[in-house]
Amino acid sequence: MDVSIIIPTYNGGELLKKTLKAIFAQETTKSFEVVIIDSGSNQDPKQLLEEFSIELFEIPNHEFNHGLTRDRAAEKSSGEFLVFINQDAEPGDRQWLDLMLAPFVDRHVVAVQGEIRERHDMRRFFWDSCGETFYFTSESKNWISHHFNMGFSTVNAAIRRSKWQQHPFGKIDIFEDKGFQREVHLNGNEIVYSDGFVYHTHDYTYDQLRRRCQDEGYGWKLVGENYALWQAIEDTFILKNYTKLARGILKGKVKRWSEVLFPLLRPLWVYKGNHFNQGLLKK
Repeated sequence: MDVSIIIPTYNGGELLKKTLKAIFAQETTKSFEVVIIDSGSNQDPKQLLEEFSIELFEIPNHEFNHGLTRDRAAEKSSGEFLVFINQDAEPGDRQWLDLMLAPFVDRHVVAVQGEIRERHDMRRFFWDSCGETFYFTSESKNWISHHFNMGFSTVNAAIRRSKWQQHPFGKIDIFEDKGFQREVHLNGNEIVYSDGFVYHTHDYTYDQLRRRCQDEGYGWKLVGENYALWQAIEDTFILKNYTKLARGILKGKVKRWSEVLFPLLRPLWVYKGNHFNQGLLKK
């Protein structure tokens, strides 16, 4: 098998089906398998077997761990290359898989980072859910500047199996991708960008946003990135964020309090998670 496409799932619903349809519509000569590891969905994941040719493995919800769950799926797969995507990350075209694999022609490349674009088939957070608009705080920028202008993310990524075997994700509550990046990205040519892209978007209520930002702060702590109080204070007063917010309000694009308060509260929440949280916040 050339490629194993690994998808952790939980109540994937229609977005997961869109992802799978896009995967099986790929125009490629590569042999590939789709490995789904489901962590206790309320919906019966076995229904997917009736519609798609997938390998399905199930674990109890309490056993889910961002690092170990992906490792378990990879262990059960057989591809020379491991492609990791989220259940709601829909490949953008029929060349996605070939584009994700193309950089591996260079034997020095051990992993590939694909592009992540916002979806247009659902409501999305005013500040988007990927890129610099959402990740405006300095801990994200610091990580990227220290790691060859790269923020590795398993939302859409590929890893050479032999390198994953040397550096499995291991047990880590969040930021399994950044942990892997820290271990392998030493000279700047081990992980490269790809033209393969997926559509992936989130929307957030106030409480969902609070959990997301604090969990990110906690994740940065796990991979050794400190977010200092003075940085959080500086980030709170980035003028362009409030200019963007004012324009969004005037144009009627800002709909929720989570969107109004985001530039003020993201630095505070990330700082809190980075220095005080001892685990992921429970839903």
